Amino acid sequence: MKEWLAQSVEARAYPFVVATYTEKAGWAYAGAASEMAALLDESTASHEFIRRVSRKSGWDEGKARLAFIAEMQPNNDSVKKGKFGEVLHRAILEQFCGMVVVCSRHRHNPSPCMSPPGLDIIALMPRDASGVERVVFAETKLRTSADRGALAKALGQLVKARSATKQPSLKSTLQILSDADSPLFDRVMKAVDGRAPKPHYRIGAVFEARHWSDSLLLQIRSNRDAQCIDLAIDVVRIDALGGLIEDSYAKAGRSDA
Repeated sequence: MKEWLAQSVEARAYPFVVATYTEKAGWAYAGAASEMAALLDESTASHEFIRRVSRKSGWDEGKARLAFIAEMQPNNDSVKKGKFGEVLHRAILEQFCGMVVVCSRHRHNPSPCMSPPGLDIIALMPRDASGVERVVFAETKLRTSADRGALAKALGQLVKARSATKQPSLKSTLQILSDADSPLFDRVMKAVDGRAPKPHYRIGAVFEARHWSDSLLLQIRSNRDAQCIDLAIDVVRIDALGGLIEDSYAKAGRSDA
């Protein structure tokens, strides 16, 4: 990810942090589609799962990847873009911000042509100086055309997530972590049960570069809800974003990781 995206954190007059991500060079020359295909693969089925299926079925891994990854990608344009945006935003939070994403919601989606309900991303921020972790609620909006209401919609969805205990997606995530006997279960519970500061909120704005406008940030600045929560906005500007999406999906599940 850091090979083809550059980060800059803007110190501007907003009541929230703005981190901007732009291409170092054209994505077609930087191997971005192959990297995104690998991230789409991992968000759909783990490498260990594919190896297990291969061992038990007698299939080679290529056939297992085709059945459990390539054929499980959405074919609905809106869902494809939604999944792509979430996978890209997740990688940014992990690789640039040091967060730990606690569950891949698309991996447990039984209907890949429908977007899973609930928050897009639930993560943990890096521990502070006292060793405390905070839970992160994130919503991602990917747009290949102009949309002046995208960020406001994401903010509205995050505001609804203020009460962590009322979030169905958080409850299902905790159930998955518990069933897997994951050590993340205890860490997430500790981060939401009142022993840690209030949640951090994140908006991912993944836009075709020519359709992004800083006026979208001005709209959020004037929104009263944005001034009441700990908010950051990740702005990702990519030229020919639609082409990157199509090339990435064409590679998903069709080569060894």
